Amino acid sequence: MFVKSVITVLLIIAGLAAIIWVANWPFNTPWEKDLDAEQRRINVAHNRRHHRGAARLVLPIFAIVLGITSASLLAGPKADRFAALIMGICSAVCLGVFGALIKSDRRRRSSTRR
Repeated sequence: MFVKSVITVLLIIAGLAAIIWVANWPFNTPWEKDLDAEQRRINVAHNRRHHRGAARLVLPIFAIVLGITSASLLAGPKADRFAALIMGICSAVCLGVFGALIKSDRRRRSSTRR
């Protein structure tokens, strides 16, 4: 069960990294050097908006799914406490990042209204 838990966590981290890489397109890719200054500015603004939106949508879903998985790993005849702990920690991290993102968005919005 330890190996399954580690592989699951690694797949979750790889999925989050893939989401971040796609959200930052075309930066950190071979096509980045072909952009001029105006295209770079437009892509940065576009990515910033969509990256926040994607994170607001994906992070709570990950937190809920990982929390349910953690609870299901604790219940049943083959309870795996270590795997449940890892999934619970991942769920808490997703919730923490989501909360920090929402808090920073509120702070940013209030300063623009002044």
